[in-house]
Amino acid sequence: MDNHIITVFVVIAAVAIVVQMGVLLALYMALRRTSERMEGIAGRMEQQATPVLATAAAILDDAKPKIAEITTNLAETSASMRIHIGQVGHAATEIAERARMQAARLDEFVITAAHKVEATSELLQNKVFSPMRRVRSIVTALNVGLSFFKSHRLPRKRAAGEVEDEEMFI
Repeated sequence: MDNHIITVFVVIAAVAIVVQMGVLLALYMALRRTSERMEGIAGRMEQQATPVLATAAAILDDAKPKIAEITTNLAETSASMRIHIGQVGHAATEIAERARMQAARLDEFVITAAHKVEATSELLQNKVFSPMRRVRSIVTALNVGLSFFKSHRLPRKRAAGEVEDEEMFI
């Protein structure tokens, strides 16, 4: 019986080894087919990618000096812009300062002109209008006096052809 069990065990082990060998053979075959497919895909990718990569490399080689020139131009432009912006800022500051000075001058001019107008007005008031009022008062007083004398004088006799002033006026 011990022999029998050992024989059964050896047979089962042999079958298991054969099954394992079949599975390993199937895995090997599947892996080999997959490897062949991958190599084919890699070959096609290499055939298709090589011209694209070569073109990209050529474009990059062609663009390198242009990119370097663009970068240099941008740096120079940036430096130039900084200088010009500084100059514009300086000019704007100078213009603003000049405008402030002109505004101060104009303010001083207006104040001076206002003072001169005020002084001239006082001068006219004191030297011209005040004496004119006095003269006008005197003339008015004379007119009133003459009117008074004229209205109180004795009526005189008229000659034949004389017409009174009032009648001529009407």
